[in-house]
Amino acid sequence: MPAISNAAIEYLQNQFRAYAPQFSYRPDGSVLMDLHDANGERIALRVLHKEEQENDVLLNSLVERIRRDLITESGPLQPDNVDWFLKRIELRTFVPGNYRHRPRKIVVAGERLRALA
Repeated sequence: MPAISNAAIEYLQNQFRAYAPQFSYRPDGSVLMDLHDANGERIALRVLHKEEQENDVLLNSLVERIRRDLITESGPLQPDNVDWFLKRIELRTFVPGNYRHRPRKIVVAGERLRALA
């Protein structure tokens, strides 16, 4: 296990303990996180890029995006999950020409979602 991602891996294991996370390392330095439900079925597969492993803000943003995705896939929005959808989240977008990701847009829950909340 590469030393650079140990803290990030431990953080993700704690955040998603209920989903039995499994990790595998890719040659480019990124890590693949596989989440499973109680029956062992895969419910999410996410890439943890090297930049996210090294930056707490990016890592936290990844955790929030994964939580939002898991909540969305689990069905109707519950009152105790509303806050996750009202938070501003920076989207990493691809910049044509230099092949790097950068924060570009802020997304806030739409009117329909706020009405459901």
